[in-house]
Amino acid sequence: MAKLKYSSRQQIIESSPVFDELVQRNKLDVSDKIVLLTKDNAEKIENLIKSDDDYFPFSQQLFNYYGLTRIKTNQDKALFAVAREIDRDNRTNVWRYKKNRNSFYNMINYISNPTNEFFNDLEKGTISLPDKIVEKCGSGLKSLSSKICKYLCEFSYQKDNYYINDSYIRAMLLFYLDFYEVKHDGVKSINVVNSMSYETLHKWLEKLHEARNKKHQCKITKSELDHILWYCYKSFDL
Repeated sequence: MAKLKYSSRQQIIESSPVFDELVQRNKLDVSDKIVLLTKDNAEKIENLIKSDDDYFPFSQQLFNYYGLTRIKTNQDKALFAVAREIDRDNRTNVWRYKKNRNSFYNMINYISNPTNEFFNDLEKGTISLPDKIVEKCGSGLKSLSSKICKYLCEFSYQKDNYYINDSYIRAMLLFYLDFYEVKHDGVKSINVVNSMSYETLHKWLEKLHEARNKKHQCKITKSELDHILWYCYKSFDL
């Protein structure tokens, strides 16, 4: 597999036949191996994901089946079922690999405890919420916590408040900051990006989003930005 590498000494996106085929087959707008954050590209990637048999998300249907009232209190294990499906849909596999199941249970208890006001914070778009889950609930939740917040927010309130903390998004962030001319003094390697809190990562993704808005006329959502960085580069070896 082709490799991605970003350090203070080297910034390399190796040649990849899989990436080249994706770009050529779908006529994506690309500059120097950077898939542009255009609305046209975003729509093409969304259609590709919907038609990709490797990705068949079921969490939205489960959410609709149980409804927000039952999910908020984990009645009939509603929250547990939806959270486990989000975990499976996004291949974070916290539940599947068993190692951090205690953290998963802690997360369910934290979200469903009304004294924590999780859903109030979610609707407001409180950016520290994924970090709070990690802090309160245990190890192994760094990526999943962001996906839980993102999708529960979308399903519950139809709001685009959260980016996903994903290894490919982190791997591509600095390449995109460079391309869209966002200064990132003090953040010079993937190691620094990987050590970021969710709140800090969100800040940099917002800077990227604002920069692309200045270059491209039509707006894209946080979800569409996520999907371009993830889907276009998921064939690379990190």
